[in-house]
Amino acid sequence: MKKAIFSSTAAAVFALGIATASAQLSPKDSGAAALSPEQRSAIRVVIVERLTDEMGNNLPERLSEAAAALSNLTPEQRAAIRNAIKTRLGEEIREGLPQKLSDGLAARLGSEVQIPRGAAPTPEQRAVIRAAVAARLAEEMQEGMAERLAAAAATLASLSPEQRKAVLGAVRARLADEVKDRIGHRLAEEVGDKLSDKTVGSGGQQ
Repeated sequence: MKKAIFSSTAAAVFALGIATASAQLSPKDSGAAALSPEQRSAIRVVIVERLTDEMGNNLPERLSEAAAALSNLTPEQRAAIRNAIKTRLGEEIREGLPQKLSDGLAARLGSEVQIPRGAAPTPEQRAVIRAAVAARLAEEMQEGMAERLAAAAATLASLSPEQRKAVLGAVRARLADEVKDRIGHRLAEEVGDKLSDKTVGSGGQQ
């Protein structure tokens, strides 16, 4: 009986702790201001710069390496896939994908993270930023982008349905790793650092 009472008490304390932590990040309960226009603008700039750099330099090579490593491709197909991925990612940049992602991420962070002007993000708020960035990038890049890259590769390299499926799987898996371990982490850290800048949202010049 005592054990049951203790377990119930512990569960209640644990639930109270979760509620308290959530309240610390809630704008309604904490009274913290939503991200200012200046903070959102700064976030957009950071995201566009990082994604444009990644998609124009590092990401094409990493994705093409993952796809070209498939054993059922000929050397000619591998070369064609590399070219298709690099070309398609260049088109994604020109078509404004980094800008689109920056708008979506800034809006998402604006609703999920509340940081008063001139204040630096807390560790808990940085964790929210990381989760929001990773989730948004996964939504946009692992599905739509992977499909477009695989379609471009299939056309240029004359892939069979089975080969196209394998390329799509390789690209999607690699994108998942990139979003989780490299691009997403770096981007979240840069956003957090930018929001720590006292000139962002404080009325100072950027």
